[in-house]
Amino acid sequence: MDSRAVITARTGTPPGTAVPVLPACWREELPGVLGELAEAWRDPAAWSGMTRAGGVDLPGSVAAVVAADELVVHGWDLARATGLEYVPDPAALRASYGFLREAAQDAGRGGGIFGAVVSVPEGAPLLERAIGLSGRDPAWTPPSP
Repeated sequence: MDSRAVITARTGTPPGTAVPVLPACWREELPGVLGELAEAWRDPAAWSGMTRAGGVDLPGSVAAVVAADELVVHGWDLARATGLEYVPDPAALRASYGFLREAAQDAGRGGGIFGAVVSVPEGAPLLERAIGLSGRDPAWTPPSP
């Protein structure tokens, strides 16, 4: 498959349409891919114009916030599931929290990409509040083996 077809498959496929097939070496490749993502967002042009992700066309500035949210929330998922400490980038956390707070006000939110909001005290750390807005319980821990 040529690189253009791979890019189209990654950006044009709506969530839930297909489960991605991860290569066996995904753990080794992840740091490099995340570095490429960070490098791409360092270019001011990435923040303007339109782009496509998950089968949806959206402004570059919105895509940046969505990318930050993905990293914060799924970074928490991985850290929590593996018992590792997690301290996200403060700017990415603030962007994620703002995005999730706005999404939480969507009246039809019960399902879709986010679950129902998990109530978290207003004075809780920002990460816990963001995780609750994402539909996750910030107190969750994996079951004991």
